[in-house]
Amino acid sequence: MRQTLDAILWAGPRAFDGAAPCDAIARALGARRWLSLPEDVRRRFTTHAPVTYRGTTQTRLNVMGRFFAWCLALLGAPLPPFAGRADAVVEVSPERDGVSWARRYRGPFGLAFAVRSIKRLAEDGRLLECCGGGWTMLLDIEVEDGTLIFRSRRFFWRLGPISIPIALALTPGEAEIRHEDLGGGRFRFTLTFDHPWFGRTVEQDGIFEDPR
Repeated sequence: MRQTLDAILWAGPRAFDGAAPCDAIARALGARRWLSLPEDVRRRFTTHAPVTYRGTTQTRLNVMGRFFAWCLALLGAPLPPFAGRADAVVEVSPERDGVSWARRYRGPFGLAFAVRSIKRLAEDGRLLECCGGGWTMLLDIEVEDGTLIFRSRRFFWRLGPISIPIALALTPGEAEIRHEDLGGGRFRFTLTFDHPWFGRTVEQDGIFEDPR
C-alpha cells in the first residue's frame, strides 16, 4: 500500500538524503566533463563559503513571459518580472540541503526584486533546482566548448513528500541556463525559456564579476 501511494504522490526523483554536497555539480557532470571546464568555473560551482557576484543584466519578456513572471513571482520562482537593464547581485552559499543562489535585481525606476533557488543533488545523481512555493526543475547538465549548460527536463510542484508533475504548456517553457567564463574574473550568465506555443517567453543576458 505504501509503495502504491509513493508511486502516486512522488513523480520526481528524491533529493539526496544526508549532508548536502558542495560538489553537487561535479557529481552530476562526472569527472571527465567536470575537468573539461575552466578552473574559474569549477571554483564558482564548488562553494564552501558564501560568495557574492555583482553585475548587470538585460531582460526581454514577451507578453506571456510577463504573465508567467508575475504569476510565479508569488511563489518566489526565478523569473524577473520586468524587462530592460538591471543591476544585479548574486549571493551563493552552501545550505543544509544544497547550494542557495539568491539573485537580487534593481531595475527601472529603482524597482527591486529578489529570487532564490536551491540546487540539490537527487538520489539518482541528477540535479534539482528547487524554488519558492515548491516549483522545481529537474535539470540535465552539459559542457559545450567550456560553457556549463543546464537544461530543464521536467517541472514539478513539490510539498514535502508530494511531487506532482507540471505539463510544459503550463510553464514558461523549456529552460536553458548557460555559464560562460570570459576570463579576467568575469563570466556571462544567460537564461532562456522557450514555450511550445508562445515562443521565447523569457531571455536574460548578464555579465558578472568575481569578488575582488
